[in-house]
Amino acid sequence: MADEKILNNDEKELDEIFESTKNDKFDKAIKKAKWRSILRTTIISLIVILIVSISTVFIGIKVTQSESSDISFALSVFNDISAPDMYIGKSIRYEGIFGGKTVYSTYKIIEGKVVYTGQQEYSYGLFNTVDVQAINSPAIVWGESFDEDALNKPTYNELGQREMIFFYPYVKYRTYKNDLNLLDDIGNDKYIEMALSFDKAYSIDEVNKMMPKNVTLTWYWVDDLNSKEKEAHKPHKNEQKLPDGKTIDVDNPADVCSEKAAYGIKVYDSNGDRLKNPEELFIGTIENNVNQLEKLKTDNHKLNGIKSEVKRIYDNLKDKNGKIKREDLKIQGVVVTGTAETLKSLRGLPFIKASSLGVVTDKY
Repeated sequence: MADEKILNNDEKELDEIFESTKNDKFDKAIKKAKWRSILRTTIISLIVILIVSISTVFIGIKVTQSESSDISFALSVFNDISAPDMYIGKSIRYEGIFGGKTVYSTYKIIEGKVVYTGQQEYSYGLFNTVDVQAINSPAIVWGESFDEDALNKPTYNELGQREMIFFYPYVKYRTYKNDLNLLDDIGNDKYIEMALSFDKAYSIDEVNKMMPKNVTLTWYWVDDLNSKEKEAHKPHKNEQKLPDGKTIDVDNPADVCSEKAAYGIKVYDSNGDRLKNPEELFIGTIENNVNQLEKLKTDNHKLNGIKSEVKRIYDNLKDKNGKIKREDLKIQGVVVTGTAETLKSLRGLPFIKASSLGVVTDKY
């Protein structure tokens, strides 16, 4: 009996040993499976993170490059049909993964002399607000007209260069600028830029015949407005509501046009060489790019403004067949360059209603 009891105890102990060993192996198997699962999850997570990171970087670079290209293209188109005598110069791009910035210079060509007019910059990318701003001078994109009450003193950019003003031929002003009278105060060792506003709109051929041959015509100011837009530049009254609820009529003076708000035809290219058919280049720039601009995906008020302006100009200048014709272009002013002596030949010409001095630079 005692032997049987001892045998049972031994069997029980043996069962416990086997059970313990079995449990240990099972626990180890579970732990091993858990570690494998954690390792597998970690590896998968790292792979996913790597793929997402690479994709994000790739998308960021693509967006940056796309927006940079869009803005550069839009600014180039806009400059080709605006900015008298002004061209876009050297540009430097600073690009990262998720955005970048481009800084570019602008310059004017006055009688073959290159005159630096400042720097401008724009940023772009996934986490950047695309904007165009000037560092040393007002931005090409873009100026506004202002009223004749602001004509009491000349306007200058931050570099101290005088800015030209045009007078609309269909608006009757109280006073007109006549900066041709300033030529006596400017030495003949200077090159001068001058904006001329006409008494009415003329064809390109008429302008070419009227202008003296000893002055350099560098830019045609094109009439790009429709009848409603023209009315808005004339003197008018606006109703203004007072705090007490009453309304009064407020006089709005006539608008004049800053050189930054004018559109027209460049006669010379960015190298200072005379273009063979400058008006055809102007027409082609608008017709060929109005739809291309609409396709730009970059969304910003500046770029949207360029799109709408080019579309507006196209709509105002095109005929019923959607074409802009040279003979339909109306020129309401020009920009000329020369010395004080040569520009004096413009004095007394009956078709010149106003004159506005621009950049004055040393010959050498």
